[in-house]
Amino acid sequence: MKTKLSGTPTCKFGMNDKVRLRKEASEGKLRRAVKVVSLDDVTFHRCVRLSKFDQDRTITFVPPDGEFELMKYRVTSEVLLPFRVIAIVNEKGRNRVEYDVKIKPKFREQLVANDVVVKIPVPPNATAKQKHIKVRSGKAKYYPTHNAIVWKFRRFLGSAKNGYRLQAEVQRLHSVKETPWVRPPITLQFTVPMFTSSGFHVRFLKVIENTGYSTVKWVRYITRAGQYQIRI
Repeated sequence: MKTKLSGTPTCKFGMNDKVRLRKEASEGKLRRAVKVVSLDDVTFHRCVRLSKFDQDRTITFVPPDGEFELMKYRVTSEVLLPFRVIAIVNEKGRNRVEYDVKIKPKFREQLVANDVVVKIPVPPNATAKQKHIKVRSGKAKYYPTHNAIVWKFRRFLGSAKNGYRLQAEVQRLHSVKETPWVRPPITLQFTVPMFTSSGFHVRFLKVIENTGYSTVKWVRYITRAGQYQIRI
């Protein structure tokens, strides 16, 4: 959260918390159906009044100046992943490994993911020529220092529902002492503005100040990859 407020106003922050909304529904205060989210392991910044949260599940606080982290939480159910990756990796004897990797967006058509990077591992004793790496969108290149083919998209459109495909072939080099290849996972990096994997949404943000000066409030959603891995 980033604040630039005069004085010490009190702020109230409401969210689509499962406990709060179920209580409102039982009391007949909920006018329409709302997607709820179940939050676990919630921790707050020290400015938050914990007694108020325990009482009504709203976050009440007097914000410090500048940028700070108001809240951390964990969600374990109904998580919406922004991408689906389908990977087929075939080891052809001792000499070749073939890859057929597809990536599809799972977010709305109006949204765009930025700086998408797909890192596809190859055996440590392998080499790949650029002509054997084929993509129709994005840029893909073999990086021997990473033991991986790295496939990059500057912008990934949500409207590309059929997704994109990479086909590649790498050659394996033989050594005196050969060990089976333990396949690391494919990893993803990305940023998706205006998208939440957890389903978390802000219901209201109020600034309570006795002098009555006007405030400008806005909310921006953004999802970034943490440890986003796909086993192959």
